Amino acid sequence: MRIELERPLAWPVRPVQTTTGLHVSATSILIACADRALGIGMHDAFERNGHRIHVTHDPIAALDTLEADGSIGIVAVELALPHFDGLALVERMRKSVQRHLQVIVVAPNATAADVVRAMHLRAADFVSDPQDGSQLHGALARALAAHQAVVSLPAPPPPAGNGELQGALEDAYRHGLALIEAVKALRDGQPAAAAPVPVPVPNPPASTSAATGENQRLAVLRTLQQSRVARDKYFPKGLFEDPCWDMLLDLMANHLRGRRISVSSLCMASGVAQTTALRRITELHDRGLVRRIADEKDGRRVFIELTEQGIAALSGYVEHIQELN
Repeated sequence: MRIELERPLAWPVRPVQTTTGLHVSATSILIACADRALGIGMHDAFERNGHRIHVTHDPIAALDTLEADGSIGIVAVELALPHFDGLALVERMRKSVQRHLQVIVVAPNATAADVVRAMHLRAADFVSDPQDGSQLHGALARALAAHQAVVSLPAPPPPAGNGELQGALEDAYRHGLALIEAVKALRDGQPAAAAPVPVPVPNPPASTSAATGENQRLAVLRTLQQSRVARDKYFPKGLFEDPCWDMLLDLMANHLRGRRISVSSLCMASGVAQTTALRRITELHDRGLVRRIADEKDGRRVFIELTEQGIAALSGYVEHIQELN
């Protein structure tokens, strides 16, 4: 079904009180846009509220900045970025950092499909006219309010691991035995003797060694990825482009974390134009290293994951690197 729009589709606006009470001084803002004039305009609009602002014009630089500054809680993304659309960058950000982000999508000519994708990616707001200061201010106020509400929630207690669960079971077992002895003593009319409680020596869970191995492999993969990013800082950009390798490293890291990666997100990790990345994904597929899997919930989206052959090859490589070190 084709949807004809007489004017750009606007995000449903939720009225809020845009007062200084919404200011969160510790929250930094990241602006990712290709239009430098637009970046300057948003920077000036947001800076009036006293926030620390980062402006980037490249998706890879935006991801690096987001990882480097843990105080970033608000991200404003232009929909039209070079080689990638802004929503693919948002998807990548969601997978790259493990913290709450409120995203403002800036798109003067948004379509219905853009709005639906933004909603699926939990965008906080949609700005259809970035030249309208009231729209920018309102979007920022709503994003800050949502961010403040999230960070104010108490952190849930960490789930008990296998070792903690085993210890709890042993404690319950010992208390049960003591209770039985106390009941027996009461029946016999004698006080129950206090039995010494041995200090349990929990056995390491069977999954500990496997988890340690996965953490070590993740550390090696992270070092390899960081070394490639560092290399680009000292040599001309594009001199060492190796999109297949960058995508394989990213797929392996996310495989160990149990995450699924979409085609657009993987293209972002390649560091090259989307058309080039798609060709290289086809090469990896033809060589049996990756496979495509359709999203069961969204027929328009396709995930990429390593095959058994790809996992075995990368695991062997990582183990070899570990032996060298």
